[in-house]
Formats: sequence, C-alpha cells, structure tokens
Amino acid sequence: MFPPRYTVGNVVQLVRGGTAHAVSWRGQIVVGYAGRTSRVWVYRLDNGHWDCYYEDELHSAWRWSNG
Repeated sequence: MFPPRYTVGNVVQLVRGGTAHAVSWRGQIVVGYAGRTSRVWVYRLDNGHWDCYYEDELHSAWRWSNG
C-alpha cells in the first residue's frame, strides 16, 4: 500500500488550471481488478458534492502569492 499523495487541507484540482478545492476527508476503499482486490485512496473535497474522487483523478494545486 502506497502512502497517500494528499492530506486533509491540501489544495487540489479536478482539472489542471480549474477551480481549486481543499481536501476535507480521505480514506480507502477496496476495489477489484481481474480477480484481485486492492486498497486505493479516495478523497472528499470541499466542493459541495458528497462523492469522493480517486487519487489519480486529482492534481496538486499551488497557490502563489504576489505579496
């Protein structure tokens, strides 16, 4: 099992250059592939939706300050 790529509070995007959202929850689910099972990381975002996203669906979002 790989460590999670994001933690609660990290800012991510569903589409590069799209709206940034903070990770509000993370967990694991068990998925099956060709007769095998594996645990994968899923994340809930603060985007107003109840659904979770697979780690591979998310992109890191960096917030830059000009201050």
